Amino acid sequence: MAGGRPKKEAGKKYVKQNITMDPEQLERLVVYCQKEDRPMSWVIRKALEMYLENVA
Repeated sequence: MAGGRPKKEAGKKYVKQNITMDPEQLERLVVYCQKEDRPMSWVIRKALEMYLENVA
């Protein structure tokens, strides 16, 4: 992973949450994460951030 893990603000913690998705979405997510060498949680957080910026 280029650049290593991004730093969180002091005192901030990630919150674990279960999500559901279509099996096809999971397959596409796994392939993308392997290709980009990124963890699933990072990709999902970035996608959610982009989505929320566009709908707000």
